[in-house]
Amino acid sequence: MFKCKCAPQGTLKENMMKLLAVVTLLIAFLMIDVTHVRSMGNQDDTTSNPAKKDFADGKSAVYSGRFETAIRLLKKVVAQEPKNADAHNYIGFSYRKIGKLDLAASSYKQVFSINPDHKGALEYQGELFLKLGNLSGANENLAKLEKLCPSTCKELAELKRAIADFTATHGDRKGT
Repeated sequence: MFKCKCAPQGTLKENMMKLLAVVTLLIAFLMIDVTHVRSMGNQDDTTSNPAKKDFADGKSAVYSGRFETAIRLLKKVVAQEPKNADAHNYIGFSYRKIGKLDLAASSYKQVFSINPDHKGALEYQGELFLKLGNLSGANENLAKLEKLCPSTCKELAELKRAIADFTATHGDRKGT
């Protein structure tokens, strides 16, 4: 016959109670950890940071052609984040689209004071130069973009296209 030589460590009921306590603690620990991770993952930066929400809403307004709304929202962003070059750039773009060219130029200058190599602002300012008849200014921005984008980039391609359209319509005028 086979006999177990292990000494009992307690009654079955005591062992089950210990096991239940360990399992309960393990489940509680896992639930706390999962709840913590979920709360971190569900944290919405746009609600905790109004500037991010205003930026996202302003950018959306730009892409949907609501330029006055975009300017209002993006000005709130730069009031909170004065060095937000992208917000200044979208403000300049919006001003250019509604014909406030002096304000657009001022916005692009602000972008370049923060980031002299801002590709989006180089493209948009180049398009502003074309609107003002300043082909040489647009070509200067094109040259900067060519250095920043040796193979190619969206901004370079867009400014090249705008310059080609301008020269097809206006000839090779040097501009002002």
